[in-house]
Order: sequence, then structure tokens, then C-alpha cells
Amino acid sequence: MRSVVVFFVLLTIMPVFLSAQIGWTEHIVDTNFGFASWVFAIDLDGDDDTDILGTAYDDDDVAWWENDGSQNFTKHTIAGNFDGAYCVHAVDIDDDDDIDVIGASTVDSLVAWWENDGNENFTYHALAPILPSAISCYGIDIEPDGDVDIVGSGYWSGDIFWWENDGNENFTYDTVGFGLIGAWAVSPCDLDGDTDVDVVGVGVYVNSIRWWENDGNENFTERSIINGFNGARAVYAVDVDGDTDVDVLGAAQTMNRLSWFRNDGNENFNELIIDNNLISASAVYAADLDNDTDIDVIGAALQGNEFVWYENDGVENFTKHVIASNDTGATAVYAADVDTDGDVDVLGAAAGIDEIIWWESNVVGVTEGDNKIIASESFFPTLIVGQIYLPDDKTCKIFDITGREVANVNLKPGVYFIKREGVIIQKIVKVY
Repeated sequence: MRSVVVFFVLLTIMPVFLSAQIGWTEHIVDTNFGFASWVFAIDLDGDDDTDILGTAYDDDDVAWWENDGSQNFTKHTIAGNFDGAYCVHAVDIDDDDDIDVIGASTVDSLVAWWENDGNENFTYHALAPILPSAISCYGIDIEPDGDVDIVGSGYWSGDIFWWENDGNENFTYDTVGFGLIGAWAVSPCDLDGDTDVDVVGVGVYVNSIRWWENDGNENFTERSIINGFNGARAVYAVDVDGDTDVDVLGAAQTMNRLSWFRNDGNENFNELIIDNNLISASAVYAADLDNDTDIDVIGAALQGNEFVWYENDGVENFTKHVIASNDTGATAVYAADVDTDGDVDVLGAAAGIDEIIWWESNVVGVTEGDNKIIASESFFPTLIVGQIYLPDDKTCKIFDITGREVANVNLKPGVYFIKREGVIIQKIVKVY
């Protein structure tokens, strides 16, 4: 008993880093999606499970795969002649409570959106003017004025456009920036914390990551994050270190490098290398994969043919773990709870083998701990092996980290909360 008390005392005065092991089970969604170039996940049909979207550059397809709730996926084509389809994003553009779809076509030089009628019948709307060699797209409220605008970038042109939605889906375009040759990806976000949306972009031929500061009136000023980031291919903006400002993640294909750029709070960025051996680094994303409340990083290696994740120990030391190592032409990554079990799964597009894939997470957790009965109110995290024994109070309920009530039967490893009459009385970590 004394050892348990000492453990809890130490827990309150010093950080505890719990190393998680995650097992990944591969599930193939599509094996014939010609040069699969992008993957995204959202509940597209409003039935409370996670569907998958993707683009196929060679097949000119924008498609979605309907989840039946048991992760059996049925393919539906949104557009089959969107020439050089490269990127897809999904959001409710017209504020009618269903999810619409945005796409970028490199050969057609178009950014377009498909209006969902609520029954997943999609009506095509092209945005004007053309965006030469359009390769990325994103829906977000730029101003913000309560409606969804659209941002896109052009690969060969190096232009970044945004289209302002007037609230009735009439779009007027303006320029965010230009000269970012090889503008493979954009990541709109409030980078400087002033409540408007800035735009971060990456240019493979100018070897740089840049951002455009929004002055609040949608006048954009170009700023530099890094130059000499050779073959800059992918970018994602997120608060990596939990200090409430937004940092930037980047992948440099020529350098085989994945880095994060720490924001000092005044938008001065310091590069910290995560991996210098991610062969032909092609994609980057971030999520808390191991349920330990910090941000982990996910990457793809185009010629290394692997999907990987980097475990954050809580102070931004990253340990590499391989998710899959046989996916030729790994080109895009995303993360979402595909099977609605409370942990975060990983999705990927592998252009070389024409596949859309997802990997089911099984968070194993930590090896420390023993069976402990929750007998009284305590806000210390308790490590539990085996069944969770609730107090005799019948009002106690168990919730997972998403806030969803769960039954105390065959619970998977993870973080849970005990609530009595709606108030959290105990946090627990179930080991196995």
C-alpha cells in the first residue's frame, strides 16, 4: 500500500512519461485507385461513422467510401473526369448541415466543389478563375464571417488563391501570394493568434516554407519560416509543444527530412529535426495517437515506401515507429477514429500501388500498474490492469476520452474517466 501512496505523491510533483506501444492492423480500402494521391476522412453521410475520401491522379477520380458502421467500405464516385485529381477536402460549405466536397485538379487547373443534397448526390461547381496546375485545396472561414471560404494552390504557377463565400455560395477570388513554385500544399490556420486565418504554404522548387499574414482585412503579407528546406513537399500547422501558439511541421523530399518549426510566440521559428532518414519524405500530419495528451507526428516516405509515426515523450523528443513498410509510393497521410472505438487510426494513400489504406490502432499502453479498486474520490490518474471496479454508488458512469459513455465490459486499453452525477471523480489508465 505504501508503494502506491508514494507513486501518487511522485505523480503530483514530477512529470511521468508513459511509453505507449501501438499495434497496427492494416485494412485495404481500394486496390485499384489509379495513382492514389490524397486521403481524407469525415462522416460524409451523417450516420455517425467515419467515411473516407480520396483522389486518383491517373484515374481522374474524386471518390468516397461509405462506412457501413462495421468498417466495410463501399466506393461511390463523386467525379470521374476531374483530370489530374490530386487533393480533396470536405466541409459544410453551404451551411445546410451536410458535408460538401472540395477538390483540386492539376491537369484541368481547377478548384471545384460538389454540393451535397443531403443524400450524397453531388452537384459540381467550378471556381473561377482557373488556378494553373491546381494541386491543393482547403475549406475554412478566412475572415471569419461565419461562412466557409476556399483556399487553393497551383503547383507550377506558385500561386495561392482564396475564394470568398458571400454566404450564398457565390465565390469571389483574390490572391494570397505568388511565386511559391512547386506549391504542393497549404495549411490555413491562425498562426499569429489574432483570430483571423493566415495561410502556410510549402514550395518544392523554391525549397521553402512560407506563411502569409492576414491583417484582419484579408490583405496578406508574405513571411518566411525557412529557406534551404530542399524539396519542401508537405506542411501542417499545429501546436506541437502545447504552449498555445501554432508551430509548423514540414517534410523535405530531397533532404529525406521531417522537421518541426517551433514558434516562439512571436512567429519566429526554430527548426528542430525529427527525422533525417525518411526517404523522399512526402507527407506529414499530427495527432495524439497514444492517448497521452501530447501531439505525435505521422509521416510518409515516397521512395522509402513506408508510413511512420513519431512518438512524442511529452517534451518533444520523438521516437520513430513504423506503421507499414511495403507501400510503394506512399504519398499522403491522415488520422481519424475510423472504427469509432475512441483511439486514433491512420489513413494513407500509396500512389505506386494505387491503394487507399487504413491502419487500425490498438493502443497497448504501459506495463506498470496493478488491479486497484476505485473506492473514493481522487483526481490522481490510476493505472489499472483488468476489470474496472466501480464504487457501490450506482450513479457512477465511465466515459472515454471523447466524452462518450462506455460500458464496463471488455474495455480496451486507454484513458477513461469516472463520473458521478456528471462530475469527474477519477481519471484512470487501463493498461490491458
